[in-house]
Amino acid sequence: MDKENVATVIALVVVCGLALLMGWVTKYRPPKQINWLYGYRTARSMRTPAAWHEANTYFARYFWRLSLGLPVLAVAVYLLAGGVRALQVVLACWVLGMVLGAVRTECRLKRLFDDANQLRGSES
Repeated sequence: MDKENVATVIALVVVCGLALLMGWVTKYRPPKQINWLYGYRTARSMRTPAAWHEANTYFARYFWRLSLGLPVLAVAVYLLAGGVRALQVVLACWVLGMVLGAVRTECRLKRLFDDANQLRGSES
């Protein structure tokens, strides 16, 4: 194995390991209260504690599944197309997956909460 392949394999391990670590943290150590440093943070998710909890729970489940799939994808593409292509595909899927997760989470919040930030169907 040449130096380029070794570097690519190391990069794949780091990227997949980082994804797994971040996925685990968001799922099993979610933020307890609204903050600007940690958790799923958008204007919609930070409006109320209920929205914050729902957004972080929903996104964490999605992100954990995404992070579990990345190493499998990395191995498959590495075996089929080589190391550099595997790294490109994994990074692209991670970024696209995160964007899709954010869109899905925002759609869920919009569906669950009305414009007054109340849970739809609940009376206040």
